[in-house]
Amino acid sequence: MQIIPLAIVLQAIGSFCFAMSAYLQHHAVGQETDGNATRKHLDFSTLYYTVKRPRWLLGLLLMGFSLALQVLALTMAPVSVVQPMGILAFPWSIMIAAWAHKKRPSNPILTAVGVTVGATVAFVVISSVFAAPESDLSQTRVFLGALVIYLCAIGLGLAGAKGPFRWRCLFWASGGAFFYGLEAALAKSLIEFARTHAGWASDPAFWSIMVALLLGSATAGWMVQQGYATGPAEIVVASMTITSPVVAFLFGIAVLGEGVNMNAVSGTMMFILGCVAVGGVIRLTQLHPSFEDEIPDEAAAI
Repeated sequence: MQIIPLAIVLQAIGSFCFAMSAYLQHHAVGQETDGNATRKHLDFSTLYYTVKRPRWLLGLLLMGFSLALQVLALTMAPVSVVQPMGILAFPWSIMIAAWAHKKRPSNPILTAVGVTVGATVAFVVISSVFAAPESDLSQTRVFLGALVIYLCAIGLGLAGAKGPFRWRCLFWASGGAFFYGLEAALAKSLIEFARTHAGWASDPAFWSIMVALLLGSATAGWMVQQGYATGPAEIVVASMTITSPVVAFLFGIAVLGEGVNMNAVSGTMMFILGCVAVGGVIRLTQLHPSFEDEIPDEAAAI
């Protein structure tokens, strides 16, 4: 049974939890690496000590809560409706950073936040109106779609490790975002598989999808930590909040058949609104102040 309005609210709350998680974990990684001015990736020893920090663990708890809300939302609505709400995580991250450093965002930043939020909400409303009542699950399409996303994410990871210093944060975060987008899409696939297959618990296809989901999730978490180590949290969140929803949305439309009720008018409107929302996020990455010099009292107290 679809309960789309509640699913949208849950994902909006989850996007805030994700933004707060990114803020906390970024500062935990920054403390362990002393800012990592050389933009080198984290080795496993440094990562081990980082994950023991209370701030990082609190961030992990918030990320887990965000994931739980996302999965719950996916039981109530198509992935093409739920996942685009993740774009709101970046405006949240801007406001969190401003609050923590006791600096009021400038008017251009507030305008960009408003445009991003407005375009995202309008996009989701249209998507929900034309959402398919159920997914068209094809195991072959699911596995092929997952393979394509895996290859793209691995390529971005290699670019993050070997590419130009100034782009490494973006590459790492984008690779993680591909996996996170796939995570949401595969979670929806598992939900639909369980709904439509009476013996799903003993079906190898179900567990194959589960393995792909868990492996991708673990790799995504590692890649995101590399992003935190090589650049500002806002850039990591911006990259993920653009890429992850796009990957999940396209997977829902192309693989799960969620766009069957859409027409040329709705598709055009969603394309325009999607471009506006992404443009708002890109504009925010250009406008946001750098908060990398100090950890504020509010963050240090956690």
